[in-house]
Amino acid sequence: MGLKTKNGCCQKIMKFLFSHVGLCLMVVLYCVAGGFIFEHLEKNNEQQICYDSKEEYEPMENKTLTNMLNVFEGTPDKSVLVIQLRSILTTFRDNSIAIGYDGKECGKYGQPDGPKYEWSWAGAMYFSVTVISTIGYGHIAPKTFWGRLVCIAYAVLGIPLMLLCLANIGDVLADIFRFIYAKICCCGCCRKKDKTKVVQIKPVAKEPEGAWNSDKSKIITAVPPMQHEFSKIPPKTPDSLDKVNEEKKPVKIVPLDIKSFKTQQELANRSQPVRKEPMIVDDDSDDEDDDEFDEKKITVPLTVTMIVIAGYIFGGAVLFGLWEGWDWLQSAYFCFITLSTIGFGDVTPGTDFDNPQANAQLILGAVYVLFGMAILSMCFSLMQDEIIAKCKWVGQKLGILDKNDDD
Repeated sequence: MGLKTKNGCCQKIMKFLFSHVGLCLMVVLYCVAGGFIFEHLEKNNEQQICYDSKEEYEPMENKTLTNMLNVFEGTPDKSVLVIQLRSILTTFRDNSIAIGYDGKECGKYGQPDGPKYEWSWAGAMYFSVTVISTIGYGHIAPKTFWGRLVCIAYAVLGIPLMLLCLANIGDVLADIFRFIYAKICCCGCCRKKDKTKVVQIKPVAKEPEGAWNSDKSKIITAVPPMQHEFSKIPPKTPDSLDKVNEEKKPVKIVPLDIKSFKTQQELANRSQPVRKEPMIVDDDSDDEDDDEFDEKKITVPLTVTMIVIAGYIFGGAVLFGLWEGWDWLQSAYFCFITLSTIGFGDVTPGTDFDNPQANAQLILGAVYVLFGMAILSMCFSLMQDEIIAKCKWVGQKLGILDKNDDD
C-alpha cells in the first residue's frame, strides 16, 4: 500500500513538472539557481583579477613615465620629441588595453564609494538567462576553471529545458491568441461546423396483397391460448448451477390471436414495420472535438503577428531607452538582436554599475528576455500555421491537392 502511494505521488510530481506551469517554474528556478552558483564562483575572482591587472599595470605606467622624462631631457629638437612621445604613448595605450585595468580601487570592491561587482546576483542571473537562451552577449564570462566547467554543464542541461519550455508556452499562447482573434477580432464570424444531422430512415417495402391470397397455408387459423416456460440449460459446473437456478425465471409467450383481425390485409399491415419520416437528430456526441478542430483551423494573418512582434520590440525600446539613455534606434536594435538570439554584445544593459538601479534593471531585463522569447515562439507558431494554410490554398487552386485533403 505504501509503495502504491509513493508511486502515485511521484506520478503527480512528474505530471506537474512537465506541465506548462511546471516548466515555467523550472526555468525560473534554474535561472535563479544559476545566479547564485555563478556569483559564488566568479565574484571573488573578479576582485582578484583586479589586483592582478593592477600589479601588471603599475610597472608599465612607471616605465612609461620614465621614458617620457628621458625624452624631454635628452631631445632638444621638438619634431623628434613629438615622434618619440607619440611612440611611447602608443605603446602605453596598447599595453593598457591588453592588461584591461581601468583604474579601479580594488580594495574598495562592494563598498558604497568603491567599484561594483559585475558578478552580483542580478548580473549572474542575467548571464544565466543569456546562456540557456543561447543569446550569449559575452559582456561578462566566467574566468575560473570551475566557473567554465559549471557553465558547460549548466548550458547542456538548461538549453533543452529552455527550448522545451518555449515550445510548450508558445503553443499555449498561440492557442490563446488564436481564440482571442477568432472571438474578438473576427467578432465570432468564423465558420463553425453544423452540429445537427439529418437521418433518413428508409421504409421497408410492402409485400404484395396477392401473396396472402395465393398462399393461405401460411396463415395460422387457430392457436389456442397456452403458456410455455423456458429456462436456460443448467451449466455443467456445480458452482454455477446454483447461480443459474437463482436467476432462472419463467418467460411467458402470448400467442397472436388471429381472430382479433377482421381481414387478411389488416393482419399483413400488422406484420409490416411502421413508416417513418426523416427526422432531425441533434448530434452532440462529438461537438467538443468539432469545436476544437475548428479552432485549430483558424489562422492568424501574418500582418497581425508582425504587428505583435513590432509592438513588443517598440515597448522594449521605450523601456531601455528610459533606463540606459539610449536613442530609439539603439534601443530597438538591442531588443531585436536579443529576441532573435543573435546577441552581438556590443550593446548591453546594466553596464553602468554606478547606477543604483542597475541590479533592478538587470532583473527586469531578464524577465523581458524570457517573456519576449515566449512571445516570439508564439508568433512563429502562428506564422507557420498561416504559411501552411496559404500553401494548401495555392495547391488546391493549382489542382495539386484535393479540397477535402487536410493533411
